[in-house]
Order: sequence, then structure tokens, then C-alpha cells
Amino acid sequence: MEELIKEFIDSLARRETTKETYLKALREFSKWLGGSSPLGLTSNDIQKYKDELISKNLSPTSLSTYLTAVRRFYDYLILKGFVSENPAKKIKGSKRPQRHLRAALTPEEVEKLLGSIDTSSPVGLRDWTMINFMVRCGLSEIEIVRANVGDIKIKGGKQVIFVQGKSKDKKDEYVILPPQVQEALKRYLEGREKTEEDEPLFWGVGNRAKGGRITTRAIRERVNHYLKLAGIKREGITPYSLRHTAAILAIESGAAISEVKQMLRHKTVDSTLVYFEEAEELKRSKSYNKST
Repeated sequence: MEELIKEFIDSLARRETTKETYLKALREFSKWLGGSSPLGLTSNDIQKYKDELISKNLSPTSLSTYLTAVRRFYDYLILKGFVSENPAKKIKGSKRPQRHLRAALTPEEVEKLLGSIDTSSPVGLRDWTMINFMVRCGLSEIEIVRANVGDIKIKGGKQVIFVQGKSKDKKDEYVILPPQVQEALKRYLEGREKTEEDEPLFWGVGNRAKGGRITTRAIRERVNHYLKLAGIKREGITPYSLRHTAAILAIESGAAISEVKQMLRHKTVDSTLVYFEEAEELKRSKSYNKST
């Protein structure tokens, strides 16, 4: 295959930097093939290769470049009569959905937000725990509302919470709880009078005796209250920004695409890759600000 790759690279009327990029990408593809011929592959095989690239936590730009190199390599093989169809034709990199309209909090702002909550009262302790779930685990408002005490379980040796999101009829997805959330949850449950499995994890104020759940409206009101109290409420920062923040902070901490995808319960990796693109832009912006 190395000979075919060299012939393809030599045929390119591109800059040397582009040729070097394609050469690197195709050698990675050859390595993945493990000595097998590239001539009998199907689109399913190329999809498996894409999945392998995703598991390596490549940036969306690198992922697109690697797949473009493979696609154009097969165009060359068609031209030379080695294959009749391009198995990589429909396997694209990441889509570019509309950018998120909500900004993310910085790590310092997350600490300010959590630090603004008075945890000496039952309501304050509830809010502190709830916001920890939102900003560190990416739970949505409806997932917070539907959460029960019994949804906290141990899976694979890790503490998780099973969630039921919008348009879902059962709790078949879960999120791994990081240490900070585990500590907050432990403290919160120790102060609870009722911890039966079918009890709401988060009570609504005034409904505790009746077992009433917190509402989405109440969640928004409480989050906005603390955003203002912490002095970090600004344009683009909303309660949904906490979920957005959870994703960005996980990426900045080195989380893989597959890990962030699971945390956010995305159906496709393309939705997750948007967060990686934004994290890259934030990183470039920080580097630029430091150099000026």
C-alpha cells in the first residue's frame, strides 16, 4: 500500500505542506488496515475507521482532514482503475451545526457560582447539589426534575445517575458522577428526612411534605438568582449554560469525545464535536490574549 500512497501523493498538484498532511493521514489509514488491501473495503469499513479516529480524541479539524485524505486517495484509485467505487464518499468529518448561542462559564466563575450559595439551609443545600449536577455532569432541567433518589446507582464500580431526558419514556441512560458531585450528593442526602428510592431527588419548596418535585421554572429562577448573586450573569449566560459549561470543562480536562458524548447523551458524535470546536476556539483565544 505504501507504493500506492506515494504514487497518489506525487500526483497531487498541492503545496508541500498539504502533501505532507495527506501522507501522514494515509499512513495512519494504512496502519489501521494492518497489512490488508485497501481495494476491497466498503463504506462500513470506512465508518469503522472513522469511529477509530474518534476514539483517539482527534480534533474535528484533524478528523475531517484524515477522512478527506482517504476519500481523495480512493478517487485516485478509481482514476487508475483499481476500484470502481469510492467507499469513503459518504463518510464525512464532523458536520457544523449552528453554533451554540449560550456562553460557558470559566472554572473561576463556576467556583463563584457555587460559592454564592448558602448551604447552611435545606433549600441552599438542595440548590448547591442541584447546580453541581448541572455544571459538572451536564444534567438538563427536565432530567433534574425527573430524578429520583433511586436513580443513583453503582455501575462498573462507579457511582452514576440514570436520567430521563426530554421525549424519553424511560431511564436507560446514565452519567458518571465526578468526585465533587459525589461529595455534594452525600452531604445533601445526609440532611434529607426521606431517602426512599421513589422519592424525588430534588424537592420543590413548599411541597416537601407532599413529595412534590422541583419544577423547571423553579430551577431557572434559582440558577438565575445565583448567577446574579455571584456577579456573573451576563448576555448569553442562562441556566442552560451550565450544561454547556460541563461539556467545555470536561474537554479542557482531557475528556475523550466518547466520554463527552456519553455525558451529554448525544445520539450522534457530530453534536458532541461542536463542543470540541468551541473548546479549540476558546483555547486559541486564550493563547492570543496572552501574547498581546
